[in-house]
Amino acid sequence: MAESFVFDIADSLLGKLASYVYEEASRAYGVSKDLQRIKDTLSIVRGLLLDAELKKNQQHALREWLKQIQNICYDADDVLDEFELQNKKKQVLEASGSTMVKVRRLFSSSNPLAFRFRMAHQLKKLKNRLNKVAADGTGFGLVRIDYESGLAVQRRELTHSHVDASNVIGRENDKEAI
Repeated sequence: MAESFVFDIADSLLGKLASYVYEEASRAYGVSKDLQRIKDTLSIVRGLLLDAELKKNQQHALREWLKQIQNICYDADDVLDEFELQNKKKQVLEASGSTMVKVRRLFSSSNPLAFRFRMAHQLKKLKNRLNKVAADGTGFGLVRIDYESGLAVQRRELTHSHVDASNVIGRENDKEAI
């Protein structure tokens, strides 16, 4: 169950990275290549997660690998949220248009240049962690499974205690007992 949760997190991160807002933010801050590499590696890891779902009960180390991926995905989500926050700050600054606010921002910790350097370092660390985890996954013998091929994480069907007698097929005595 936790593995399909990690798959959902990775899938939502890929959705965020593919959105127009992140493409614009990455171009504005000069980190579009790094975000594209992270997106590519994350799609590989997502394919490995599908194979890990099938083999999760065979290896204990595989569960630890899945926890590492979950932590990396949380960190990546935090970094992407910082991009979104910085973009919102920029929009507010453009809307206000006050020179005093612009000067204060230039000398504050949310300086666009300082933000660019900080994000570049965080993205580099994130990219290295993702590359290591992808290499570890192939070391476990996991094979990349394409999500689009129709093989998805199996989810349990919702059940209930009511049984419709017309849907029961089989022995007549059992049908009458129900």
